Amino acid sequence: MGIKPAKDVIEYIKQKHNYDLKYWDFIITYDEIGERELAYCYNPYKGIERIDNIPETSKIRIKNAKIFEPLDIYQKCAIYAMVEAPASLITGRFGSGKTLLATATALSLTKKKIFITRPPIGISSDYDIGFLPGSKDEKMLEWAGGFLSALNYLYRDLKGQTYDSIKSQLFFEKFEIIPLNMIQGVSILEGEILIVDEIQLVTREYMSMILSRMSDGSKLFLLGDLHQTYSTIEKQDSGLYRLQQVLPHEALAWVDLQNIYRNKLTEIAIKLLE
Repeated sequence: MGIKPAKDVIEYIKQKHNYDLKYWDFIITYDEIGERELAYCYNPYKGIERIDNIPETSKIRIKNAKIFEPLDIYQKCAIYAMVEAPASLITGRFGSGKTLLATATALSLTKKKIFITRPPIGISSDYDIGFLPGSKDEKMLEWAGGFLSALNYLYRDLKGQTYDSIKSQLFFEKFEIIPLNMIQGVSILEGEILIVDEIQLVTREYMSMILSRMSDGSKLFLLGDLHQTYSTIEKQDSGLYRLQQVLPHEALAWVDLQNIYRNKLTEIAIKLLE
């Protein structure tokens, strides 16, 4: 059923579902003929806003890169959250587009270097290859494959960019890698963006530390999936698990992506973990 004026959404949800909307709640419905998906958000700074038809969620424009268009209504909600909220938590199974969405959105929002980090933890110590040689950036680049893939998707074959040039040059022009063990002394200032990938692998203490690094006017994108803790950390010990329990909060929007955009083998991969 379609919801007409945005001002009626709160009352409609209360009457229809006996639910009081909370900060950063997203409502997905259909138009009156049931063909087009509509999305609304309870933005604590703007009130109820329809978001599926605004330019910011429909196309992301990045200088010298291809135009990025979200593939579904949930990805539109994620983009809106990252643009509007001081901090955003984007969850979803592998292949749902978390890192690509965050990278594209961050590149569209700032000309400054984007700070990125993730736990340098593999899926199991049984497959650990030991210490990696090289500088800090060279070591951490091996853990930042998701961001490299995102840049490759956005820039490859444009203005002569190749995978090698993206890896050796463009990556370091766009990103500043912060090893997670060094984040305690970092402050993310106004106008700066920090993206933390694989957030399900950090502890509650590290999650608290990450959240405390942010200044007014900065942005934080947290990306993760509790299904992908594997044998490295128990779900109940994950900072992501605890964070989800303390939401909602006006400073942090949460969007859970629902669709997967990899090949059919991903369906088998999910069944193996269930």
